[in-house]
Amino acid sequence: MPLMATAICALLTTGCVKGPDDIPPSPTPTPTPTPTPTPEEEYDAAFKTYVGVPIASNQDWGFNASVAAARGMTRGSETGYFIDDDYDKNYSRSYYDAIFDRLPEGKKVPENIQKNFEFQDNGPFRFDIIFSNTLVKDIEIGYYHYGKDETPDKRDEVTLVQSLDKDLETKAYYQYIKSFGDWITPDAAMGYNMFTVENAQSVHAKMITLRDGSGGDSTDVSVNDRVGFYVKINGKTYYTNRYLNDNEEDKYFAVTYDEKDGEKLYNSWVVGIEDLYDNDYDCNDIIIAVNKNLEQTYPTLITPEKPVGEDLSASENTDFDFNDIVLDVTLTKDGADCVLQAAGGQLPLRVNGQDDYEVHKLFGVEDLKMMVNTINLEKNPELKKYDPGKKDPVKFSIKGPFSSVKEVLIEVKKEDGKWHPLYADTGKPACKILVDPTFKWADECHSIGDPDYYPKFFDWVKDRNVKWYP
Repeated sequence: MPLMATAICALLTTGCVKGPDDIPPSPTPTPTPTPTPTPEEEYDAAFKTYVGVPIASNQDWGFNASVAAARGMTRGSETGYFIDDDYDKNYSRSYYDAIFDRLPEGKKVPENIQKNFEFQDNGPFRFDIIFSNTLVKDIEIGYYHYGKDETPDKRDEVTLVQSLDKDLETKAYYQYIKSFGDWITPDAAMGYNMFTVENAQSVHAKMITLRDGSGGDSTDVSVNDRVGFYVKINGKTYYTNRYLNDNEEDKYFAVTYDEKDGEKLYNSWVVGIEDLYDNDYDCNDIIIAVNKNLEQTYPTLITPEKPVGEDLSASENTDFDFNDIVLDVTLTKDGADCVLQAAGGQLPLRVNGQDDYEVHKLFGVEDLKMMVNTINLEKNPELKKYDPGKKDPVKFSIKGPFSSVKEVLIEVKKEDGKWHPLYADTGKPACKILVDPTFKWADECHSIGDPDYYPKFFDWVKDRNVKWYP
């Protein structure tokens, strides 16, 4: 009866007046069909259930990370640097002893030392170039920088030392001391192996300060810019970002700090350069100390990116292992160089909208049920039938005007026969995330947030500043 009364009332308000006998029986209402959720809606709902925490409104899933309260930097003169005599320019022999403890002489850089890196601005900072243990003279050293919304190919390179041997002849910044109080400008041999000189105890350094414009300097390096170093030896240039090198596996730089008490080595990051003289790759031949600025903050150490993704499959049993595709991406002036590392999905997945770049096809695997480089048979022997065996990473290049890694298109073909892009919208569920190239993806059927993998993942979801993996 309440339904009929409501209906009559509605009819009366239209001005159509009828007697009781004239009212036709109410038709049986047709149920409104429940819309079938899209794959994206299913995934988003499953993701929210999985994380069980609110997603931070600024959570950008690693694709557009920025540094809070960052300040711009400048270089202080047309030559790209200036010397500030208010700073202490002396480095003691004990400083080098600590460096060589971390970067042993004549030994390849240990695996636990970062060898692929850049710095991101937190305000003006200072770095000191200290020649320590090289016999090579024809060396050019500089830094490069590019904006947070730019790719490395947009970098601006600033030369700091045009030629090591000529610079040593004309500058007084590279000196050793035989006894305290007696500084001596080095000759051709002494300048390169300072601490092989008898009784040498301390050394001067060339000091470069990137400033924020407060002293009237022209702004050169902007807020959140990435800054790295390069060295040119025998006409060939090498970068701290190894993806800029001809062979990305070659490691000519290392950065370290004293981990014993959680403090940086003698209050500085230590960037070591390999001079290729002996090809020992110990990365201690030339030293750059990256120091705090006047506000007592360091630049942030960062690494190039490796995106990983989940293929939009969503159910109560979704594993959220984020290994359905693991793809290294390096942006170039023409597009991007890619390295396919793993393909744990069982649906067609393609890159850049190109069927030739379907991930199973790239690995030479015909059966979509096969999961490449994601199965740990010790943990999951029952998955053996889905394991095609270890596959080498596959390199390929794509064309496109990409301003960020986020724009590289990755799609999955769902049961509806359509290709669906993987997405990572700020503050919403994501089916792809961006991580460092050192990231080790989770094994098949193991959640990325499992205790044996990355349990701080959930903390990161609600606070993007959480460091959730090594």
